[in-house]
Amino acid sequence: MTALSPDGVAERPCLLLIDDTPANLDVLVGLLKDDYELKVALRGAKGLELCASGRAVDLVLLDVMMPEMDGFAVCRALRADPATRDIPVIFLTAKSDVDATVRGFAEGADDYVTKPFRPTELQARVRTHLTLRTQSRELDAKNTELKSLLQIVGHDVANQFAAVQMLVDVTKRFPDRSFAEFLPHVEVALRNGIGLTRVIRELRASEDKQLPLAPVALRAAVDEAVLLASARIEAKGIVVTVEVPDVTVMAERSTLTVSVIGNALSNAIKFSPAGGTITLAGDLAGEAARLRVSDAGDGIDASALVHLFDVTLSRSRLGTAREQGTGFGMPLMQRFVTQYGGRVDVASRTAAEHPTDHGTHVTLWLPLARGA
Repeated sequence: MTALSPDGVAERPCLLLIDDTPANLDVLVGLLKDDYELKVALRGAKGLELCASGRAVDLVLLDVMMPEMDGFAVCRALRADPATRDIPVIFLTAKSDVDATVRGFAEGADDYVTKPFRPTELQARVRTHLTLRTQSRELDAKNTELKSLLQIVGHDVANQFAAVQMLVDVTKRFPDRSFAEFLPHVEVALRNGIGLTRVIRELRASEDKQLPLAPVALRAAVDEAVLLASARIEAKGIVVTVEVPDVTVMAERSTLTVSVIGNALSNAIKFSPAGGTITLAGDLAGEAARLRVSDAGDGIDASALVHLFDVTLSRSRLGTAREQGTGFGMPLMQRFVTQYGGRVDVASRTAAEHPTDHGTHVTLWLPLARGA
């Protein structure tokens, strides 16, 4: 139930106690101070003021019978404000009649404890509601991330079939050209499009389900990624050098080709100048294969580099030819590589700070297949 402060230190949950009787507050403070950060108010209006300032409140313990502004009014105000509407509220009151209880829940209370309360019961209820709040936040975050990832993978699927459509259009416009020369490109795009469609189904079925991993020839995956990006590479006149050994890694083939290597290569193309160079170089490092995708583009600013893998903060930048993107390619890449059992490292030097030596290096650490 602990959160992390901006400096990475674990924080205790923060409780707001509102009761017009100082003696009652003294009892609550004595009971809860060792486990929680506390804010204390003798009036409802003051409690709302404390809730809106300083550290965010994780749970409210609220007396019902108070002068000026009773607990029901305080609860209505909390529920009416988008910033506080999801904070758990536990009413503490000497009133135990059915009407008061029903009204308390109708006003938005999450729980109702009558005075005098048993300390162990109150502590258990506080812990329960804090746990439920944490789980709700985590679920919301996972759902948001999953939706974003599904959108990105769907975008990658669309790109595969768009490539097929482009080649079909070319053959229609130039009927004298043999379709056979485009066949390898079509086969790769269709295979990966179908593979990514399967990945989408699996991600939707369960966000915690692991991808089905199998041995994948790394050089073949790199060659396919380069083939799929060939039109963009040619359009910018970029020279691509591939130096990857024939090793086998554990991964899911379509996501490795399109969403991992493909995204790394796509970013390198996007931020490379016309006529620039890109290198895909691989070697062995212990029980992993190391693949580095390097460009000599403008580089990534340090402030953006910190949030490169944060799906909630990622933002797309325009490329050197004003290319656009989703801004979520790197979070997606990290998610898949992590599921393979590997990791992603990114190093970058900006042209503004290093005029003669700049660019970005994306290093993929991929576990070797057994026996590779």
